[in-house]
Amino acid sequence: MYVNDIKKEFFEFLSGKRIFLMVHYDIDGICACKILQSLLRYRNILYTLAIVQGKEDIKQAFLENREDVKYFVLINCGGTIDIAEELNAEDDIVFFILDSHRPIDLCNIYSSEQVRLLSGEEEDALVPAFYDVFRESESEEDKEEESDEEGRAAKRRRLDEEEVMKHREKRLWEENKNKVLFEYSQFTYYARASAIFMFDFAWKLNKEDKDLLWLAIVALTEQLLLGKIENSQYTIEMETLRSHCKRLQNRTYDTEVQTSLKILFEKDLRLTLYRHWTVEHSLKYSMFTAVRLKLWTLKGDKKIYQLLAEMGLPLAQSRQHFTSMDLQLRKEFHGSLEKLAEKYNLQDIEFTSFILQYGYRNKFCASDIVFALLAVLEASPRDKKPEELFNQALDCLSRSKIEVIKAALERAKIIVKTLFKTVQSALDMKQIINAGPFVYYVIQEGCLDWYMFSHLHILSLLAQFILKAYVSMSKNRKAPTLPLIVSAPKDVERGTCLLLGIPPVCENSPRNFFGKAFEQAAEKMNCEVNCDYLDTSYIVMHAKDRTRFFDALAALLN
Repeated sequence: MYVNDIKKEFFEFLSGKRIFLMVHYDIDGICACKILQSLLRYRNILYTLAIVQGKEDIKQAFLENREDVKYFVLINCGGTIDIAEELNAEDDIVFFILDSHRPIDLCNIYSSEQVRLLSGEEEDALVPAFYDVFRESESEEDKEEESDEEGRAAKRRRLDEEEVMKHREKRLWEENKNKVLFEYSQFTYYARASAIFMFDFAWKLNKEDKDLLWLAIVALTEQLLLGKIENSQYTIEMETLRSHCKRLQNRTYDTEVQTSLKILFEKDLRLTLYRHWTVEHSLKYSMFTAVRLKLWTLKGDKKIYQLLAEMGLPLAQSRQHFTSMDLQLRKEFHGSLEKLAEKYNLQDIEFTSFILQYGYRNKFCASDIVFALLAVLEASPRDKKPEELFNQALDCLSRSKIEVIKAALERAKIIVKTLFKTVQSALDMKQIINAGPFVYYVIQEGCLDWYMFSHLHILSLLAQFILKAYVSMSKNRKAPTLPLIVSAPKDVERGTCLLLGIPPVCENSPRNFFGKAFEQAAEKMNCEVNCDYLDTSYIVMHAKDRTRFFDALAALLN
């Protein structure tokens, strides 16, 4: 069921009670959690926190705490599964769910009291009507018929006709139910970021501030950079956050310039980390410029230097850290690149974003922080536990821990370089294979930083990069209509690999059909597949079954 009055039915309801927080291991989940933590602190609500990465983690956390806690709050997890059934929960346990994964499970939507959804009804379009999916049991009617022994022979013909009609009606209802359920669940996608929803809640409680607004901005930027939402959705949410930004800026009481925190809404460039890197490296390794200028080719590589020359930017300056460049060149950089955008096929290099500024020296774009968080969560040493990295990510979102942010940004540069070099290698060695209805790329164990791609978000960035690069280089007219599957080693000892499917470039909507396709292909070939992830477009399977699985998938999609 949906919670209508979140202040009364969630915040005040939990006041004085002990709760258990389950937070999904992603950037939006961490930002939403940080906002909720600040709100719980106001009410002195006690909570225990657990980090979850899949369904098994949710079950484990629930089993360990079901005796002590009766109220569970799930952030960015639990919405897409029948949570009460999956966890075999007692009737007195209540789940509050805020999840940006879609589609939401219908049992959660139509639950009477046990499952309470914090996202609004308008977020979930095209939810089937209750009686299209659920039907009252007919066992009582059957019992009445069995007990009515008298006059059975006389009524038999009429009853037989009724039975036939009943069976026909039931069969038609079942057919309609299957059709409705398939239409509802055939695509997986993302709705409004949970952190934005949580910020709206803080605003309604009059507990919002610029720090909380920045968390919502980071969550929205992550959705855009990882291709989770459409550009139109990003623009709508961006305008809402911009109005909050203006309001909070006018409400500020800061007197000292050094401590003054500003969030600036301005046009930014689709150049990765350029404020914290050299211009040459940022131009070369950013996905946007790499794809548009085909920088993995010799001809493309020369184009960078032509562009820099036309911009009037000397090589010595472009190879320095951006903050060390001449002040005049820094000021003119944005405008001079914009003037040459059309000539070099770099239209849309600008996009609207937010910049966080505090003190004289600290200036971070929202996309910088997203890459820093990605580096912390998915490119840290392999011996570190998720809980430790989660706390480090929270530090990365704190303004007082500048060293943590700077160290994370250095690691993010390694991710960006690795992505580019992997794409370059895949194209040079012609490793992107056309399988008919889709193309696929297999990352071999032992290639450059292969273990980095066993993480979901970095693999997602690689998949987007590879597909765009493949389409830009391919002579096949159908290339823009082909989806991509990427496979990366998951656990070398067990011989498992991680598979991700993404929709084709021509699709404006990031709705993903691979969840259902993977499920059907696995059933068809009867192979063991682990679908533990909350985003069903990711699966884990044995590497030895991969070729057969691709064949089954090609047959299914043809």
